[in-house]
Amino acid sequence: MNKLKVFAKKYIKKDSFVYKIIYKIYRVLSDSKYKITNYSNESEKRKEYSKQVFSACNIISKYKNEKYIALYNPKWLGVANSTKGLFDNIVPLEQVFGNKNIKKVSNAIIGNNIKTVIFSQIVDGWIDIIKLLKKNNSDINIKVIWHANNFEVFSDYTWGLKKEVLELYDEKLIDCFAFVKKSMVEFYNKTGYKSFYLLNNTNIIDIGNKENVDDIRREKEADKIRIGLCNANSRELKNIYTQASAIKLLGNGIADIVPTYKGIEDFAEKINLEYVSVKDYIPTEDLLERIKNNEVNIYITFTECAPMFPLESFEVGVPCLVGNNNDYFQNTKLGRYVIVNKEDDAMYIKNKIVECITNKEKLIELYKEWKKDFDKECKELVKEFIEFNN
Repeated sequence: MNKLKVFAKKYIKKDSFVYKIIYKIYRVLSDSKYKITNYSNESEKRKEYSKQVFSACNIISKYKNEKYIALYNPKWLGVANSTKGLFDNIVPLEQVFGNKNIKKVSNAIIGNNIKTVIFSQIVDGWIDIIKLLKKNNSDINIKVIWHANNFEVFSDYTWGLKKEVLELYDEKLIDCFAFVKKSMVEFYNKTGYKSFYLLNNTNIIDIGNKENVDDIRREKEADKIRIGLCNANSRELKNIYTQASAIKLLGNGIADIVPTYKGIEDFAEKINLEYVSVKDYIPTEDLLERIKNNEVNIYITFTECAPMFPLESFEVGVPCLVGNNNDYFQNTKLGRYVIVNKEDDAMYIKNKIVECITNKEKLIELYKEWKKDFDKECKELVKEFIEFNN
């Protein structure tokens, strides 16, 4: 098949009829080959997804006659933690494949008399669930939380999905949206899409508890300032290289990178930055235990909506620097210390890190005070969103 592709590119004009026919043949053969060679893996995946549908339907039945349920993908850690922090009636559900599984989910929701279904972001198959729900019960309320911002429309996949969701609203299959960034709410309300504002939140009981810190590791690194660079990957918007540079400028900084990958490892080697790391994303509970070892954590991305990590960091007693691109800590004393206004300036970030370390105890107290009003506002916004009935 690859020889066919090479031949067509080399000897046949792309705008010719023959080229188009050969290209179609190539696509059909290529798709068939993929299905054959990956049949076993795909079959196992679909069996697992069917099990998850069965589990989700059992959970839905526990919310019989409830005002609402919120569906979320447990594999998307940020979205999952956001949903858990916002709502009580939550249902984990990954991709849904096949009409049989789509009907199962829809029937479970309608059969248990759920009044409102909140989709926390959109996963493969969920759009079909929305369509079937509205077809079988036009009175059911469908609400979608969109966790991304307009910047991410640059991704064809994200834009395609978002466009499809907006079209469902135009067709009156979605009743309203929620966003976790105020500017997004204002924009979509002005463009004709009924939208609500939600604030991501988290509440961790052992805030500031240091009993589980790895004392051996801390003793080994006693002359180092350990800085967490977490939930950052190779995507440009995550700004990992500038943040790593800032840690290097500390002189005695050691970066805790979760997850790591070849690009950042090569960069750290070139600038002689000492670091510890894990290769993959880790469960939130494990990450929180890990970051308790850090003096400061940094999450200074170029664009953001409402990241969970900064709140989680403060909740376990470690200050976290954030970019000036979300709604946290704005116009507060705490914000003066932790909001970074120059996301691409390594020296500026380095100075902010030093300032945070110097005022660490003060920042934790400022966070606790800020969190009281924040918790109240979060509950009020969630209540308003749930109770909206189009």
